[in-house]
Amino acid sequence: LRLHTEFSISDGLVTIAPLIDRLLELKMPTVAITDIANLFGLIKFYSKSISSGIKPLCGCDVLVRDLETGLESHLVLLVQDKQGYLNLTELISEIYTDANGLSDTVLLKSKLEGRTAGLIALSGAQLGDVGRALLAGELGDAKSLLGEWQKLFPNRFYLELQRLGKPDEEDYIEKALELSQLTSCPCVATNDVRFLKQEDFEAHEVRVCINERRSLDDPRRVRTYTDQQYLKTQQEMSALFVD
Repeated sequence: LRLHTEFSISDGLVTIAPLIDRLLELKMPTVAITDIANLFGLIKFYSKSISSGIKPLCGCDVLVRDLETGLESHLVLLVQDKQGYLNLTELISEIYTDANGLSDTVLLKSKLEGRTAGLIALSGAQLGDVGRALLAGELGDAKSLLGEWQKLFPNRFYLELQRLGKPDEEDYIEKALELSQLTSCPCVATNDVRFLKQEDFEAHEVRVCINERRSLDDPRRVRTYTDQQYLKTQQEMSALFVD
């Protein structure tokens, strides 16, 4: 449900043809690509998936900014139907054409009003505003923020859970499950894929360093990714979230 290809220039290593080959090898019936604020890989991905008998899910990974509060939140948007596709293409286009003086690729939260039909949203795990509130121990704020998202995406918003070997994951999952029970908001597990196989991690780190203009051994470099962000099998994911 969450995968960055080479079209996520800063942090994706996956190319379309090897992705489809790997999915066929693993007997996976469907996959989403969710590149950072772009749909550049969509046509190639869609046509290759359909011809291979795999169901393609179209989506994007976006950074949403609330101008009223100043809060930023990572959000995954997945297309549910034709209206959702039209809404997503419009929202992504506006990130670039109506930047409101902002230099980075962010989607203003106000732009989502009335334009979320046909779109499913995932909360961004620890990098979402709900996740950060939970980790800060602010359950009331997290509940309030979640309520806002649920209004924007009625019956189509999910609390996202990840186990990638990153700090605070278990603390976040425990609190997210508690919030889920309080609000009846469903949870979904994602793997935030950046490369196909675990041994590709070092090559991915090189790509990240090139983008950040840093060397691999630079002590100031923030290690954002782990070697767990490869395309796991259904069995691996089931074992990872057996609880």
